[in-house]
Amino acid sequence: MFKSIEDLRMFVQIYEKKSLTAVADLNHTAPSIISKRLTQLEKAFGVRLFHRSTRNIQHTDEGQRLYAQALHLLETVDDYEQEWGEHTEPSGLIRMTASASFARIYLMPLMMQFLKQYPKIKISFELSDKVLDIVAEGIDLAIRGAQLNDSTLVARKLGPSPEVLCTTQAYLEKAGPLHSPADLAQHNCIVLNENYSWEFQCGGKTTHQRVSGSFQTNYSEALVEAVKDGLGIGMICYWQVHRELQNGELILALPKFKPGRNQTLYAVYPSRRHLPAKTKLLVSYLEKNLVIPVPGQ
Repeated sequence: MFKSIEDLRMFVQIYEKKSLTAVADLNHTAPSIISKRLTQLEKAFGVRLFHRSTRNIQHTDEGQRLYAQALHLLETVDDYEQEWGEHTEPSGLIRMTASASFARIYLMPLMMQFLKQYPKIKISFELSDKVLDIVAEGIDLAIRGAQLNDSTLVARKLGPSPEVLCTTQAYLEKAGPLHSPADLAQHNCIVLNENYSWEFQCGGKTTHQRVSGSFQTNYSEALVEAVKDGLGIGMICYWQVHRELQNGELILALPKFKPGRNQTLYAVYPSRRHLPAKTKLLVSYLEKNLVIPVPGQ
C-alpha cells in the first residue's frame, strides 16, 4: 500500500507537528515534496488523512486511527532493527537540547566520550535556558529540570537537582542578619526567570516568601556571577555552585530552611513509542554515566 516505512514516519511527523513546513525542515527537503508524498500516501490508503488549508492542517478520523496503528508498527520495526542490528554500528543524527550551564559543566564531557564510542552517531546540540517545545522544534531529546505539563512527552529520571539559597559572607556582613524567609523582604534577592516567590520547608511546614531585588535574569550563569560578586542572595541549583560552597566563596543563607523546589533532572523525549535506537542508546548512556552532585555528598 505504501512505498516504505519512511512514509509512515513522515505521516507521524505531520500528525504531531501539524505543519508540512516543519516536517520539511526536519527532513531537509521542500514542503512541496512532503505534500506530494502525503498525497501519494492518502491515495495508497484510499482515504483522506488530513484536512489541509493554507493556514493549518488537521487530522481526520481515519488519520487518527492510522496514527495509533503507525506508532505500533514503527515501534515493532525499531525494536526489530535494534535486536537484529546489535552487531552493526549505531548511526544517525540526534537533536538534543539542554541548559547552557549544565551542558558545559556536565554534559559536554559525556557527549565527547559518547561520540568517540559511537563515531557514526552525530549530535546537534542546542544550548538554551529556555524550555523549548521539543515536538515543534524537532528535538529528539531534552535534558530538563522542570515538571512536565505536556502529557505527550516521556521523562526518564537522571537524578536529583536540589536548589540552595546562597550568598557571600561579605554581602551578609554589609546587608544585615538573615534569620528567616521573612527577612528576605529586606534583602537584595537575585531572581531567575521572574520567579519572585521563593518556597521553603522547615519543620514539615511549607512557606512562600515574596522577594525583590536590583537584578533579574533568564540566564543561570549570570545569576551565579551576580551572587558571587556580592550583589545579593540567590536561589541556585546546587550542581551549579557546589564547588563555591565547598571552597567558601559562597555560603548557605538560611541553612535551617530547605528550599521547597526540590527539582529532578529528566531526559525528556516525545512519547511516540518508536523511540529511535540511537536515542535510546544515548539516554541509557546518560543514566549510567551522569553524576549530579547533591548536598551532603
